[in-house]
Amino acid sequence: MPLIHTAHLKVRPDIVGLFRDRLKRHAATSLAAEPGCLRFDLFQERATPELFLLVEHYADAVALDAHRASPHYLAFRADVKDWVEERTWWFWEPVED
Repeated sequence: MPLIHTAHLKVRPDIVGLFRDRLKRHAATSLAAEPGCLRFDLFQERATPELFLLVEHYADAVALDAHRASPHYLAFRADVKDWVEERTWWFWEPVED
């Protein structure tokens, strides 16, 4: 069953540009390297640019687990560990009749 994961991230105001660039690279790498990563959309809040929304689509929970175990994910988390002030995750499933 497809799985949608959203992450809401608040980063330090002094590294917004650095974070945005690193996040774009992470999303592109995830899409290129992970067959189960179907979509990886990035959004930045207009009025508060230190807020980011990630909307990630995975083929299933196994694909999400593979993402979180991948070397590029672990490198991304290490690179931004001191930049992210708040992180909230949600996991979504389609509502079907």
